[in-house]
Amino acid sequence: MNHFVMILAVIDSVSSTELLITLVAVALALIVALYIHRDAHSRRSSHELAWGLGAFLGGPIVWILYYFVQDEVGPSGSL
Repeated sequence: MNHFVMILAVIDSVSSTELLITLVAVALALIVALYIHRDAHSRRSSHELAWGLGAFLGGPIVWILYYFVQDEVGPSGSL
């Protein structure tokens, strides 16, 4: 029971602004990761799943990397 009260205290201390920023950041990462995955798929990359997961977990570093190497991933698809 004490763990439940501690969890509620932590949740209560998180402001709505912090929660909103976190949700927006996760949503942005998910949207970009899905775009990169679809782009890698349209280029017939055998590593499309790795690019998608890397983009979600790696964030802007992987996004920038993919931007510069996307032509090496495969020929441009129809995205």
